[in-house]
Amino acid sequence: MSDSVKKWHEMQEEKEFTKKVKALEKSNTSATSAGTFIYESPDGGKTVTKRPFGGDIEEREAVNFMKGDTLLTSREKSEIKKQAYTILVNNSEEAVRMAYKILNAV
Repeated sequence: MSDSVKKWHEMQEEKEFTKKVKALEKSNTSATSAGTFIYESPDGGKTVTKRPFGGDIEEREAVNFMKGDTLLTSREKSEIKKQAYTILVNNSEEAVRMAYKILNAV
């Protein structure tokens, strides 16, 4: 077998080994930190992003809305807006105003 063919086989084996190691590292990180997020703000608090602990930076999502003490992503905020619109469409103005008063009294 020529040297170039041997080298190619070595490179393929190394590539497979690296893939397996990365997969193992990722599964270990996911198992130990499931549901844990890192919150970051590159601009002093104007924009907040969250990403899974140990996750890649491409996995981050913008967070810009609060629900109680919980930060919501823009996707979650969009879902809440859809629900609010459904409430407005399906109920009278008086009912919506009364619900608003009840929520603010709490």
